[in-house]
Amino acid sequence: MMVTADARGPNRSDTASSDTAQWRLRYHVGEIQHYTEWTADFPTIENYYDQYHHGDHAHDVAIERRAMIET
Repeated sequence: MMVTADARGPNRSDTASSDTAQWRLRYHVGEIQHYTEWTADFPTIENYYDQYHHGDHAHDVAIERRAMIET
């Protein structure tokens, strides 16, 4: 499951806890789409979001989330 977060950050009412979620940043430079690595460290991704969103080179910046389901 992957959910794209808006500029206010992820929806904290999701059923998966932050312990089971991973995050990455998606952004475009020119016409090329880029991604960071998946990580459980949300503050790092949030920091990247702030930098890329307010920078001059990247556009369409979004935080993506995937829930890790344990069986």
